[in-house]
Amino acid sequence: MPAAIAIFLGVLSTLVLPLPEELALMGAGWWAHQGAVSLWGAWIAATAANVVGDTISYLIGRYFLERLLKTRLGKRMVSPEMREWGQDFVRRRGFGAIILGRFLVAFRGPVYLAIGASEYPLGRFELINSIVALIEGAALVWLGYVFGQSMKVEHQVRWIEISIGVFVAALLIAPFLVKRRLVRKPA
Repeated sequence: MPAAIAIFLGVLSTLVLPLPEELALMGAGWWAHQGAVSLWGAWIAATAANVVGDTISYLIGRYFLERLLKTRLGKRMVSPEMREWGQDFVRRRGFGAIILGRFLVAFRGPVYLAIGASEYPLGRFELINSIVALIEGAALVWLGYVFGQSMKVEHQVRWIEISIGVFVAALLIAPFLVKRRLVRKPA
């Protein structure tokens, strides 16, 4: 059970951390191969986190994106014309937008924000997104499980995990160090 919770939180953390969700899903399969959790448990925990994270993106888009995009910074990030185009695309091709968002690794969050902002029906979004997440999650967790059988891949995955951990730690610590250095008072 603790491993399933760790998988859930690890996959959910990709909502805010610069880590591809796909890597977290494959990591869940690797953990299952190591015996920390069953393959079914890894798949369910990873997919549940996936759907929860997507729903959070959708809800933020639905209730907060419009206000953000009306600010000066928001207008600089996304022009009103581009915003209108995105919302119109979702209205015309909602199903395709959800599928497209699922497979655009770096753009899933912004696409789901736009889907929420376009007021696409939540129930329909959840149904389509959950089905696709179940399929994608099963494939990626299974791939992680299969790759876990290879000692060479296992060693490389471990180094990738360590590298990502160091990178994330540096991202979290660096702003404080830079701020501290810039704010130092002259002697």
